[in-house]
Amino acid sequence: MSMPSIRRVVPLAIGSLLALGLPVPAWAAQPDGAVITSTPLPGKEAPGSTALSITYWTDDSLDQPRQALATVYVPTGTPPAGGWPILANAHVTAGLADACAYTDDYGTAAADVNVVTPWINAGFAFVATEYIGIGTEGSHAYLDADAEANAVIDSVRAARSVVPALSSSYVVNGISQGGHATIATAAKAKERAPELRLAAAMADAPATKVEGYIPLAGPYIPPLPAPDYTTYVSYILAGLETARPDFDLDAHLTPVGRALVDDAHRLCYFDMNTRSQGTSIGQMLAKPLNTGQFPAVLRDVTSLPVSGFDAPVLVNQGRFDLTAFPFLTDLQVTQMRAHGADVTYRHYATGHNVWAQALPNNIAFARKHLAG
Repeated sequence: MSMPSIRRVVPLAIGSLLALGLPVPAWAAQPDGAVITSTPLPGKEAPGSTALSITYWTDDSLDQPRQALATVYVPTGTPPAGGWPILANAHVTAGLADACAYTDDYGTAAADVNVVTPWINAGFAFVATEYIGIGTEGSHAYLDADAEANAVIDSVRAARSVVPALSSSYVVNGISQGGHATIATAAKAKERAPELRLAAAMADAPATKVEGYIPLAGPYIPPLPAPDYTTYVSYILAGLETARPDFDLDAHLTPVGRALVDDAHRLCYFDMNTRSQGTSIGQMLAKPLNTGQFPAVLRDVTSLPVSGFDAPVLVNQGRFDLTAFPFLTDLQVTQMRAHGADVTYRHYATGHNVWAQALPNNIAFARKHLAG
């Protein structure tokens, strides 16, 4: 969906350099979380809140400075002592292009209003990043764990710099791609932003162990009944070439695959599903993905940490999920626990959309650990 053009406005000189892929000069370097633009969003407020859009500096997984976009919803009324605690939101798969940005509709769109309103009602400010490359220059490196974590953590820093009523304590929550980002954030939060306190992380139906099963794909994969799988693979491959531009992805693609990956860079989720209809993963691939450097590059970009967690983590998983496979989440949780992470694992008799059932537990978990 379209967004106000003012949200794309960045300093001209810096934006031009980034758009051309040129290095940003030292004089232009800004601290992580430094705000570039801050714009009120009248008419976009969730009930009981004000809304603004911010563009801010963060880093990709190669430690290159990049810009990211976020929407900030702040409860109306008097903040508690210490400021409003923050819910950092990591959103679900939406697509990789600017047109796929949508967090500023959380407060108004019928399908999205209940994403933010329950947290506002529970006394949280809501900071929703679009990640790097959605609504800002470049394409989005889908499932790039380090880049996702940087964008989430730095969105909290940026929001606090423009809204003094926000606390230094926050929690993070997301589903699917957002669940992947939530786990990555939880492992990196203290190291990246020691001035902040991550009190808890709640990952719903997280995309896990992508590096374990995507390399199993090859020309032999038959057509599958749902176009989503081709869409997800197209996004993963497109994200990989954004995250690691020196990697020769074309060596693994057929002309059909190259065209699909090109479209993945520009089409949002539902349009990409339509585009993928009738095209199998096997038709995309010239050779198996378990060859050459592909497995190592994929692992470097997408794999989630299993150690380094300083905050308690709640993982919510639908037992009938055909997108974020339960057995892979089981493995991620088992490995995290084996490395000493404090993980609560809840199962639900549902599929991928576990968010609605998990929400009350997420809010209770956040409140408990903020108080602790």
